[in-house]
Amino acid sequence: MQLSATTASVIGTVLLLGSTGASAADSYSARTNYMLMCQGCHLADGTGTAEKVPALKNKVGRFLRVAGGREYLIQVPGTSQSPLTDKEVAAVLNWILESFSRAELPADFNPYTREEVARYRYEPLANASEVRAGLLRKLQQKDL
Repeated sequence: MQLSATTASVIGTVLLLGSTGASAADSYSARTNYMLMCQGCHLADGTGTAEKVPALKNKVGRFLRVAGGREYLIQVPGTSQSPLTDKEVAAVLNWILESFSRAELPADFNPYTREEVARYRYEPLANASEVRAGLLRKLQQKDL
């Protein structure tokens, strides 16, 4: 039996991943994880859907400028309940911030870490909409 080049390539990749102890999920990039886990609602360009899904583009980095905003991004249901590992969540959050909202990041921005995600992820928000509204009020008060 002769295998096609594509089939042989797929089998080779699976064997390589298996032999290194890596899983297929570990091989996904933050961008790929965004596409698989977030893009369906927030859209490919991060613009969201007016009145339904908050925009990330030119906005999400502002949350890091007020108390509670950094934790909020970890605790929103789409983040906290995703099947991604804590390390993958940190990578996706950092990718989102750098890709969609770099200009809004505070000058002292520190990327999220696996440890930080693990610390806040499992403390779910009782009402994400209310928390978001409160953070937006804080931003407005600071003229951000």
